Amino acid sequence: MLSSDGFLAPASYMGADLALVGELLFYILICVAVVAQRRGNYHLHDWIQTPVVVLNFFFIIVIMVLSLRYENVPSEFMQRPFEPFYLVVVIHAVLGIIAQVLATYCLLAGHKILPRKIGRLRYWMWATFIVWTAAVVMGVYTYYIWYIVTPERPHLF
Repeated sequence: MLSSDGFLAPASYMGADLALVGELLFYILICVAVVAQRRGNYHLHDWIQTPVVVLNFFFIIVIMVLSLRYENVPSEFMQRPFEPFYLVVVIHAVLGIIAQVLATYCLLAGHKILPRKIGRLRYWMWATFIVWTAAVVMGVYTYYIWYIVTPERPHLF
């Protein structure tokens, strides 16, 4: 194995592998928090949700934004907007931004920092969970498109 190879895909690098593992770890923790909330264990839900939402900000900045900068995705996307190689990254980024904004609102409203006057918080929480799930799916698909698919193996979709 070359030093630039990752541990999940032969064409990947460790930053992409760590981003995938981190993304899945955060998602699993959010799923545990949802189960805790549904069972009425709100203290455990808050104990898990708060660090995950806050740490996801750093995760987005350190991993996602910097990797987009080095991979030059925005300028390449403008030249070929409907290629899956770039479109999947843009969809993942848009869903991730929406999920993070919703998660931040739920976090601040749940801790009574923001008012809950924009409807029932549980609906916002379910919307956040659905969008976060879609963002994770697109993140895994991004990893698949960028690091696992080779010219010899065509895309699934």
